[in-house]
Amino acid sequence: MSQFHMTRREEMLAAHFTKFFHDSSFVELEGGRILHVSKTSFCTSDDGGITWSKVYECKDRNGKPVGTSCTSLVKLSGNGIGLAGIVKPKDPQGADWMEQHWYMVFWRSDDGGKTWEPPVRMSRPGVDTFALQDTFLRTSSGRIILPVYLSIRHGHHPMDPPYPSTGKLAFNQFVSTGGHFYDTGFGACEALYSDDDGRTWKKNKDGALALHLDWNANISHVGEPSIAEVSPGKLVMMMRTKVGRLYQSWSMDNGETWTLPFPTSLAADTTPAQIRRIPSTGHLLIVWNQEGVEDIRRGFNRMRMSSAISRNGGGIWEFYQNILSVDDVVRIEPGPIGSVRPEEVYMGTPLQGVRIRESDYIKTAQFHGRWSYPSVFVMKDRVIVCHTYTHYEPHATKAELVKVGGANNEYNQMMKVLPLTWFYGGKQPSENLSLPRATDPAVP
Repeated sequence: MSQFHMTRREEMLAAHFTKFFHDSSFVELEGGRILHVSKTSFCTSDDGGITWSKVYECKDRNGKPVGTSCTSLVKLSGNGIGLAGIVKPKDPQGADWMEQHWYMVFWRSDDGGKTWEPPVRMSRPGVDTFALQDTFLRTSSGRIILPVYLSIRHGHHPMDPPYPSTGKLAFNQFVSTGGHFYDTGFGACEALYSDDDGRTWKKNKDGALALHLDWNANISHVGEPSIAEVSPGKLVMMMRTKVGRLYQSWSMDNGETWTLPFPTSLAADTTPAQIRRIPSTGHLLIVWNQEGVEDIRRGFNRMRMSSAISRNGGGIWEFYQNILSVDDVVRIEPGPIGSVRPEEVYMGTPLQGVRIRESDYIKTAQFHGRWSYPSVFVMKDRVIVCHTYTHYEPHATKAELVKVGGANNEYNQMMKVLPLTWFYGGKQPSENLSLPRATDPAVP
């Protein structure tokens, strides 16, 4: 990993290679113990993430496993904790059509994860509903909110197989660098919320959020949202898009209604972000794949896991850092809003035909790494950040590169424990009096 870059690596408190991929989520239990879950695998830490217990599984009172994919933990009242996850659709043979869709469920424990109630359904039937892992929020009012995204899909690509993969040349061989540039579907975001510790659920009142590129004209996909509470009742939602930036939406009524999504100044490809409020400062922390137009066209997708801080409630971002990157560039200026894809793609569109490839963007790299899907847990003096991790070695086996740390190898995730000061450029957090505060009426 010596060819990869990290900002001020020497400040890192601990690093772990794990098998949790992108399903990690965390919650703090009574006494300061941290509970971690990935799908149906649980473990705990008593020293702030430096060391972890052996992995174990939990069963609900009906004897069935607790947990599923894309899990999210949340603190409930008293000693309670909640867990959300995605359930796959039933076998379509003879099944009711409304149950042929993905949906969200919720488990509740009233004793810190020792025993669990059977799951209850969170999302409505009739539409595929998903959530990014580790996105539960408990607001200052006690309401728990899970941002979700809806997917309307055709199901098959007209060239599947072969599918027009996106990637780049590494060691003069083609490697995948990211997915979903050619998804045959549309996505929109909603917020599910509960005021009774997850026993019953509602969705936001004003419908699904989509990306409006022009009034009554073009709309585009948004998905995998993450939310944070900026101040009591005021929430911000960050969304994945396909147009070169993260987009955001705001709620002024504790998640019941939301503004139309609009662009941030944060460059991104088709990958999600995690946003958190830092309790000790009230500032916002974001962790995401920061990539610009040039990066994407060269096939360097998911090649930079970055962080930034906002001290005025999301209006201005600063203190850019790289948690892991293939280069040492810490801030990327976003390009114009529009679809950007790696230059290696060979497929055209019915209206455009085959696109012209620019050879300057098609050059073989002598190293390649890929990481994405961060999970973020903020504590008093430190932050745990997890992300998927794969890098490639230049050994050909059956015309493929050997993945070191890939899904079929001994690990597929990196977990880092970083001091809170690391996210502020190695300095103690402070206010900047030249910035408007989050309570300023001028801040959206």
